[in-house]
Formats: sequence, C-alpha cells, structure tokens
Amino acid sequence: MRAWLHLAIAVFLLVGAAAVQAASHVYSGEAPSGAWYQFEVPDGWQAGDTLVLYQHGFDLKPPENAPGLGPLKSVMLAEGYAVAATSYRQRGWALFTAIADNRELLQLFAEQVGEPGEVIPYGGSMGGLVTLRLAETRGLPPMRGAYALCPAAAGARLWDSAIDLRLAYDVVCHDAGDLPRGDEPLPWAVNLDDIPDDIGDLTDDESVLRALVAVNQCTGVNLPPYLRNDAMQRRLDELMAFTHITDEHFFVTNVGYATYVLADIVRAPDKLGARNPFTTAGVDYSSDPAIDAGIERLVADPAAALALRQASDFRGDTGDVKVISMHTSRDQLVVPGNQDFVRDRIAPDRRVIAIVDEDTPTHCGFSDAEGVAGWEALRAWIGGAAQPDVAGLQQQCEALVAGDLVDGPCRFDPDAAIVPFDDIVRPRPSQAATAPRTHSSHARPSLPTAVPARVRASER
Repeated sequence: MRAWLHLAIAVFLLVGAAAVQAASHVYSGEAPSGAWYQFEVPDGWQAGDTLVLYQHGFDLKPPENAPGLGPLKSVMLAEGYAVAATSYRQRGWALFTAIADNRELLQLFAEQVGEPGEVIPYGGSMGGLVTLRLAETRGLPPMRGAYALCPAAAGARLWDSAIDLRLAYDVVCHDAGDLPRGDEPLPWAVNLDDIPDDIGDLTDDESVLRALVAVNQCTGVNLPPYLRNDAMQRRLDELMAFTHITDEHFFVTNVGYATYVLADIVRAPDKLGARNPFTTAGVDYSSDPAIDAGIERLVADPAAALALRQASDFRGDTGDVKVISMHTSRDQLVVPGNQDFVRDRIAPDRRVIAIVDEDTPTHCGFSDAEGVAGWEALRAWIGGAAQPDVAGLQQQCEALVAGDLVDGPCRFDPDAAIVPFDDIVRPRPSQAATAPRTHSSHARPSLPTAVPARVRASER
C-alpha cells in the first residue's frame, strides 16, 4: 500500500508543477444524433493513448451546448489523458441512449483526433451509473478501470421510490395543495408541455418550489418552522418519515424528481411513450396505515417495466475492469444503499467501495482531495499496484492535503455505516418473491432531523 501511495503522490507533485504550462486543444460541436460533445486533448497525446470518458450527472434541461469535462479535468490533462464528454441526446434520465451516445462520441474522437488505445469511464450520480454500464458494454476500446462517484447503481429501482412519493403526496396533501396532474390514464404524470425547461438538476429549492407552489401550501417546507401551522408540519413530517428523508432540502428535490422527472420518463416518446412501468399493487406501505389504505395501486405495463430495466439496470458483467465506487454517507437523493448493487454484482477483487462520512447531507459532496485520492488510487491499481483499500484512500487524501496540493477535508471511513437499499426503497412484490433481500455490510445510524443543508449539485 505504501508503495502505490508514495508513487501516486510523487506523480501528483510532478503533475502539479507541469499543469501550469500544459497546453491542449479543445474540440466541440453538435453530433449527428443531436447530442453535443466536447473533448480536450493535451499536447503530446497520440493515437493509442488513453482517453477518459466523463459522464455528467442528471440535467432536465434539453441538450443545447457542449458539456463540461468534470472536476478532475485539469489533473487528467496534466497527467497526459485526453478527456471527452457527451451531453447525451436526451434530457433527464438519459440512460435510454447514453451508451449509444458514448459510442458516437468515440467515433467523433477517432475521426477528429485518433483512436484511443484504452478508455476509462468516470462520472457521478446518473453519470456514475452510466460509468458502470459502460464498464459492462461490449465493443468499446479496451478498458481496465472505471471511476464511479455516488452512482445511481440501483437503476430502474430508483424510480420505485419516486412513484411511492408521488402517490403518497396525493394521499397526505389531498385538497391541501394538490400537485399538477396530467392526462388520463396516467394523471400522476404531468404532461410534457408542463415540465419547465429551466429546472436543471432540481437541487435548487427556489426553482422547484416556484414550479410546485402546492408543495409549500401543503407542507410549508419553504417557511420557517414557527410560521407553519400544525397541519402543514404534520403533513411534512408524515411524508418525510414515509420516504426516509430527514433533510428538508432533499425533500423538495425528491418531490421535484417525483413530479417532473418521473413524468418525462413515462411520457417522452423517446423513452416510454406514455406507458406505465410502475407497480404499487401489493407493495407493503404499512409503516403508514393512512397511506397504505389510500395510495393508488398501479400495475405496470410489462413491456414498459422491461424497457426501463433494460435501459437503466447495471448487471455487473464487467470482466476484468477494476472499479472504484464512492459515496457520501448522508446522500438522500441517490442513497448510499445503491452501493449494494455494486458490491453484489462485482467480485471483491475487482471493486473498491468507499464511503465518505459527512456531518450534513449532500449529494456527491466530495472534497477535491477525496476525488483526487480515488482517481490516483485507480490509476495506480490499473497500473499494477495492489488493490487499494479505504484506509489507504484516507492516507492518500491526507498526504495530498498535507502537501498543500489540493483542498480537503479527508473523511474516508473504513467502518462507515449505511442503510441497505431495500430498507429505503420498498421492494415490489416480484422482487420480494424472486430475489434474496439486498443487504449491506454496514448499518447507517439515524440522521439528524433539524439540520437542513443546501444540496450540492453533481458536477456536469
């Protein structure tokens, strides 16, 4: 462990000195599919060298310009990697085309720069899931490593929590601030024309609450607690307890996803084309008897459910690819239990799962030092060093901060505690009947309920 740690720090010192003088060329434009692309190539990069494929996080805005290349772009360029990204041709949950969009990106890169010798996918949140999906995709250039930050690795199952929240809201807030509704037979999914184009990643409370005034009418979530009436506070407490959310900013974000993103997935013609993939019939909501008695019981269109799973699910067929996957401990948008799917589907000798122990909830709120430490550990591992562990990531992070190379803090916790995914997202009947219960080697302690924190948007 010490060998790769010292090597990586030495390399990073050299990179830091060289970065100031590094020169590169930027290429960008609109791809034939309608996706936008950007790649940056350092001087000296030649065909056969390594290309990083950066995968951005969720964005409900339609693609209209070149995507960013991620928070580690400067480090990667200085180390000699080219970096490329696609906006994806779809807005929102772009998993329906993301693999094809990356194939198109690689073709454009080969035409304009040269064929890469190997690729390393890397991204966060939805982009973390795309990273994992690329690691199991055949027909790409050789791949030895993948770097996934707070990956939405549960895939289609993430949206079970969204439909539960959307329908539970109707029970709890009936006639007290109803959400907008769409056309029958899917009234819980707003029409596409009613989805604002400027909401982005939905982590801005003001933007979401401007579009969803009813949420504040029902719960008073945007008001100081002393201005909420008793009914508002009761409804807010009930919905947050039902969804296992303890942070009010995350509650607003999740309602935004359950209202607008869910509708886009269901109604968009290039996604599910107005077909319902969700089942609530037979689901156990007994933790809240009123919601259990009143929630609408849906039965999925089997073809729609299959289409969502085929586009979204990570299956773990990653071969010899080495994966480092990291999560912030109190994420309440893409919960740490998503790491259950990484752990259960990739062999232990080919994956490292690291939890960063945070005091207040964030989504993908890694420090710069934590992000660089994970990247340098992956580079060393695919270069022949021993498999890193979480304690080694913490040591590497602390050394980077001590050398004044990058900002901390360093919070990797080898004994981190997280809640299993199935304890947060209620299994559907077929999952409970046919699959072993997803478990975790950790158990997360209760989260504080009185410390609202601004959610940090994932890097794009």
